[in-house]
Amino acid sequence: MEEIEVFGFDDFSVEMQDFEVRKTRKFDRMWKVEMGGSICQAPMVHAGIVYFGSCNQHVYAVNAENGKLVWKFKTFGIILYSSPVFWKDTIFIGSYDFNMYAIDAKSGELKWKFKTDGEIAVTPCVEDGKVFFGSKDQNVYCVDGETGKLLWKFKTNDEVIAAPNIHKGKLFIGSFDKNLYCLDANTGRLIWKFATQGEILNITPILINDGVVYFSSFDNNIYAVEEQTGKLIWKFTTGTYGNSGNPVIHRGMLFHASRDGNLYALTLDGRLIWKFTNKEHLSTPVFFEDKIFTGSEDFNLYCISLQGKKLWSFKTESIVFQKPVVHDGKVLAPSWDCNLYAINIETHDLAWKFRAEGSPSYLPPPYESFEVVMKIPARDIEEEKKKQYDFGSREEEHNVSAYKSRITYQLSTHYREKGKYQVDSREEEF
Repeated sequence: MEEIEVFGFDDFSVEMQDFEVRKTRKFDRMWKVEMGGSICQAPMVHAGIVYFGSCNQHVYAVNAENGKLVWKFKTFGIILYSSPVFWKDTIFIGSYDFNMYAIDAKSGELKWKFKTDGEIAVTPCVEDGKVFFGSKDQNVYCVDGETGKLLWKFKTNDEVIAAPNIHKGKLFIGSFDKNLYCLDANTGRLIWKFATQGEILNITPILINDGVVYFSSFDNNIYAVEEQTGKLIWKFTTGTYGNSGNPVIHRGMLFHASRDGNLYALTLDGRLIWKFTNKEHLSTPVFFEDKIFTGSEDFNLYCISLQGKKLWSFKTESIVFQKPVVHDGKVLAPSWDCNLYAINIETHDLAWKFRAEGSPSYLPPPYESFEVVMKIPARDIEEEKKKQYDFGSREEEHNVSAYKSRITYQLSTHYREKGKYQVDSREEEF
């Protein structure tokens, strides 16, 4: 049967035979973010202090009990996905100014910084006094945690926007060149690599459990591969729009938040147990007893049962982009509205909030790297054409092309409307 393709996505009164989502270009949403006060990484808590960065170029330390400022440190670039990591009274965090920073956790004073040739958007990993991280310059770096001196670097074939993890002397990290790399953590030597069909953008560290490496890709799959060899064990296909996080494990189950708005609960051998469906992208979940906490691009923090049922939600003024943190009976949720919220787990009430300076940053639509293609049988088009374009002798002028143009406009317009995430002061609507 002859079909035409219509581009865009939303509900409209046309009978559809089929549709699919196509990725049109390399995912680049993170590089279009503009400076502002938005908070877009998981906070880190140590010794009663909460540490986090902001798109206003600052790193903050606030009191975990009351949200009062302890100190702040200024970099010269946006701090987006790079969550702080603690080691020996030092905070490590990356910035869009190309630098990895080592900051004294008590005073907020600079210890050292290491400059790469590209933006650093990811959370580092610290092991045996070494700091591991990737850069937009396509390299994986290992530097000395005490001095910031380069120990080794490894070149991939595209941007590295993936949080690394170390296990038994091996470094696991993904790249936009679509490969997961296993490197010798001491030398940077390649041990093996595993190829996917999409960019690997992992804001949270790769999961390694019982000899298995779990990770995801923008090709819409979750992968489980052998730690020693990189051989595929299984893969699970999520919905459309790719993946930008990694699975986490809790009570013998894998949990994964996909960009299609679903939180998946899987067995360790990749079988679906349940999924919690939301209208917008969910953040990597965290756990407290029998509760799951996840943020959403619909502005909410959700509390979900281990059976996948919503228990309660807390509404912020913007996207809850990254995973929350549980500390001392509170959930700490970072929001694009420039606030870090501390929410009481039992009462669901706000305990305190800390606002970073500035207005919300500009953020592109979440799905602009994709288009939805709907395939409509030609016979349905002919019937619709007759209904919509019955102008007597002029009917021949209103052919399938005219019909296709009309539907294309309808769909693409609705699709763009769905993806409005301009959240700075230039926009009247959120």
